[in-house]
Amino acid sequence: MRPIVHLADRDDAIAFPAFYTFVSPALRAVARGPLRRARHAGRTCEGPAGERWCAECEATADDLLRQSFNRLRSALTGPVPTTRSGEPVREMTLVRDHLLSAAARDEDIATWAKALQGEGNDAEPAWLRAARAQLVHYPLRHLEEGTRRTDAVSRGASARPERDLRQAAWAAPLREDAAILDMLTLVVFRMRRRVSDPFQVPDDLRVRHGLTQAEAARRMGTALASLRAVNPGFFAANIDESAIGHGPEPAADPQQALLATQEAARARAVVANLLRTGADDPEPRATRRKTYQDVVAAMCALGNGRPADPVAVAAKGLGVAPDRAERLVRRLAVLVAAAGLEWTSELAGE
Repeated sequence: MRPIVHLADRDDAIAFPAFYTFVSPALRAVARGPLRRARHAGRTCEGPAGERWCAECEATADDLLRQSFNRLRSALTGPVPTTRSGEPVREMTLVRDHLLSAAARDEDIATWAKALQGEGNDAEPAWLRAARAQLVHYPLRHLEEGTRRTDAVSRGASARPERDLRQAAWAAPLREDAAILDMLTLVVFRMRRRVSDPFQVPDDLRVRHGLTQAEAARRMGTALASLRAVNPGFFAANIDESAIGHGPEPAADPQQALLATQEAARARAVVANLLRTGADDPEPRATRRKTYQDVVAAMCALGNGRPADPVAVAAKGLGVAPDRAERLVRRLAVLVAAAGLEWTSELAGE
């Protein structure tokens, strides 16, 4: 047995391995979702051999673990971190006091490491809940957005592209047309979050600027072309041109606009029916209806840049394997894309 008091040992060679055993499994479990969403478009992260994460995610996890370790060491050897009001963080005080107590000499790290991976409850020790909050969740509070920004900057993109569009001198010509500025701001936001339909003009933006669907499609094409002309470097770094070729084709043909409208109407009818009745196959309707509602809500949350895992929701709600749940989510994603993310979000109450 290795006692948990080793976390408080003055020798880092003893303290860090103990900390790794205690915190790493829980930290990696919580970090998995944000890293998948930020770096892998929600897909599973795997290394070359399939046993570990990719090199980038492994490095991120190691950095987070080191930051958490340093935060604990600081509390053990010096002043406890303080709140904005200057008060010591109570949770960190609880962790420190327990690790320095006599009881910690007889407690097994492996046992508490397994408990730390749980969601927590009132029956577990207060110091363990505090350790979960301070050593696992606190270091990950900005993980998803921070990873998106770091990865974007590493490939030459802007750290704050929406700020550049609204404030940079080079973007002044783009700000002369409010609709174009709003569309470009939306596109770079969606690109950063790998939304499946980044160039679709949402209904609220279209209505705000008094545009029909055909006009909105044309203005989106104009917006992208204008950005490429004004700042090719910014465009290349922040817009995935492979997703649009040479930009969306203007919907100048009324028949083309009509067909697009009809396709969206059909998709919306199917989505509305699924959410209302769950009528997709002979399985129990009530179970499927609630599952569809939860899955679509998770998809909309993910599309709008909030943490969600629709595949996990589908797998749990239907009691099916992840690969089958993923096929369901992909099928629903096609319908949601055709129906429109904003429309579906409003229908799902998301």
